[in-house]
Amino acid sequence: MAAIELTVFQVILLFWSLRTAESQVMMTRPGCDSYCGNISIPYPFGMKEGCYLDESFKILCNSSRGVLPQLTVDGTDLEVRYISVDDSTIEVMFPIVFANCNGKDRNTVVDLEGSPFVFSSENYFIARGCDNLALMTQNQSTIGGCVSICKKNSDSMMASCSGIDCCQTRIPSFLKVFNVTMKELDDEKGSSVEKQCRYAYLIYQRRINYGRYYYVGGNFDPYDKRDSDHVPVVLDWGVDRRVFESPVLNGSFPYSYSWCKNVMNSSINSTNQSSTFTCSCYPGFKGNPYLYGSCTQAEGRIYLPYNDRRKINAKMAGLGMLLLLFHSISS
Repeated sequence: MAAIELTVFQVILLFWSLRTAESQVMMTRPGCDSYCGNISIPYPFGMKEGCYLDESFKILCNSSRGVLPQLTVDGTDLEVRYISVDDSTIEVMFPIVFANCNGKDRNTVVDLEGSPFVFSSENYFIARGCDNLALMTQNQSTIGGCVSICKKNSDSMMASCSGIDCCQTRIPSFLKVFNVTMKELDDEKGSSVEKQCRYAYLIYQRRINYGRYYYVGGNFDPYDKRDSDHVPVVLDWGVDRRVFESPVLNGSFPYSYSWCKNVMNSSINSTNQSSTFTCSCYPGFKGNPYLYGSCTQAEGRIYLPYNDRRKINAKMAGLGMLLLLFHSISS
């Protein structure tokens, strides 16, 4: 009889383990790799065919460079540092624009038109150099920029970017094109100023706060990127409703515990909506809202439709009664 009790107990443990396995958060499609190196690659991104939503979300896992994930946008390979489905953002390493900087002259134009990405308003535009007029343009129109004037002495000063040898500004919302032109502020100053190194870049604002209060005289300036080629930039992304099919989107699965909105921050059911939207798990839930059944309660219990929960609970109750019956017989 003890053997029977042990068998029933093992069956109960099996059911419990199945429920525990179900509660683990899914971030990728079944059978798809979830990491490239130590970087998580959640759906709609992916590394193999069938693992990403479309080519725009394809990630190249480059083992030749120490296993670094790369996203290709407008013909430019961008190293991926972090992907968030909660915030619908992706952090990448973005090229710096240089002029007259010891052979590092480069002006990379990145056009995000036709892609699911836009430059996040969490980025700052920063320009360095003496009398440097740096302008951002899109569709042949100036959309922003700043001016950095010459520093009159080399005394140590608090590292800052307030207009002397460095200027900064916020970028417009929903910016799709990064195209920079730099020129001398005063053409009458001659070639001595013109040949000085100038550069400009976008940077994720959270990556420039660290070290803000260090002294330049202490050889730390968070805005000095002359020795760098790339800086961290964050892109917002969304999913095209014409490509993405989801029970959440069409309302056929009301127990998904996730919701979607278009990029204009209104409900996906709004009559005035764009074709691009983002999804989120309900408050108190975690998971990947782009995968069916992934959003779970924060402590890990998966929420199933009422009928499914009732079936599982009935089976567990039946097994419990069976165990009690065998125990009473054996005693």
